[in-house]
Amino acid sequence: MSSELVQIGCKSLRSKSSYGAFESSDEEILELTGSTATYWCLKTMSKAGPDGHFVHRSSCQDGRACWEPCDE
Repeated sequence: MSSELVQIGCKSLRSKSSYGAFESSDEEILELTGSTATYWCLKTMSKAGPDGHFVHRSSCQDGRACWEPCDE
């Protein structure tokens, strides 16, 4: 049985349920985080990113000025 650690979104995006070892796909993990999860940015330690906009798994994606990929 193999499992991998999956991080969703930007490298600096965190939530109470950001990490876990799962054998399922990313889509199933997204369902586990729920739409009411509370998120914060490690760069600012607040609910807004360095660009002044709120952080959330739906908005902290490639294309946002402060976004960083998880694999760096």
